[in-house]
Amino acid sequence: MRLRRAARGFRLPSRVEAGPCALRPWREADVPQLVVACQDPDIVRFTRVPAGYGERDGREYVRSRDAAAAEGTAASFAIVAAEDPAHVVGSISLFAHSRRHRRAEVGYWVAAAERGRGHGVAALRAMSHWGFGAVGLGRIELMAATVNPASQAVAERAGYSREAVLRRAWRGKAEHMDMVCFARLSGDP
Repeated sequence: MRLRRAARGFRLPSRVEAGPCALRPWREADVPQLVVACQDPDIVRFTRVPAGYGERDGREYVRSRDAAAAEGTAASFAIVAAEDPAHVVGSISLFAHSRRHRRAEVGYWVAAAERGRGHGVAALRAMSHWGFGAVGLGRIELMAATVNPASQAVAERAGYSREAVLRRAWRGKAEHMDMVCFARLSGDP
């Protein structure tokens, strides 16, 4: 079975409601907030965001997200405050791993000033619901560093099951990290 997508890529909705926040496609106007958020050392440590992230990086990221959606390889959304869709609180992306097996991976970050408000859990639940429904996925995987208990807690609160620890599975900026593999299936409650 193929992932359901537009003829030229993913059909990204203009907005997905997620309780205290919402998901929407990235915009060029988001770049200044994106740059500020990506100065956080935890975002740099636990994601592919490079150190010294600047405006050019932000513009390229927004453009690359549009291209990835058009190609059907990734669907990326800004996590925004529900009451103010111009206020970016984080990022979440779904990466298509295997259309044949209806499997993808999700990745996310929440800006330091916005953590602890439920945005990560709400965004992850909304993205999962969208992936299972609109995209037709059967399984979504999530990797969190063993030294990042906050990200693991988000996964568990969003209904993901811990499956395994993958030793030295990810090369961070300064270290190899063991990763916890979580997953959620389309039929999970």
